[in-house]
Amino acid sequence: MRGYQYLENDFFELCKTRKISRIPMLLYIYLRGLYCRFQKPIFFYFDRHIREHLGISQSTLSRARSALQEKGLIAFRSGIGINPTQYTMLGTILLPVVKKTTPSRQNHSPKRRQFNDTYITSKERFKNKVGINNEWQKEAVKAMQARYERKKRESGDV
Repeated sequence: MRGYQYLENDFFELCKTRKISRIPMLLYIYLRGLYCRFQKPIFFYFDRHIREHLGISQSTLSRARSALQEKGLIAFRSGIGINPTQYTMLGTILLPVVKKTTPSRQNHSPKRRQFNDTYITSKERFKNKVGINNEWQKEAVKAMQARYERKKRESGDV
């Protein structure tokens, strides 16, 4: 069984034979990490996050992506405006094995349907929505004070 050290050496040997320089290699390692995170060979990610994490400029990122695409390791489609860039990991030689498929976040069972109403988030908002007025609260305070006075008289403190 080959361990992590073998994979690490194999990765850097492949980068040497394909003549991949250090910035595209760094980008490829980063994209492999995203591949492991998303568990899919096609994923979307923002350029600004990659630039911030790797500490490179947009032009350097563009050159590194183009170099990796020329070597046949990735394919990408740049996002326009606020849209993220789509990355496709092509070289499966050094990609980690996808462990499991990611389950859907939606529950398709009609029996256990979640009600996600964000309009009512607390009892206070619900109370105000139903329209319970302040008269009811004033009556409750008066009733509590009257009860307190009765107990005080019954105990003989007055």
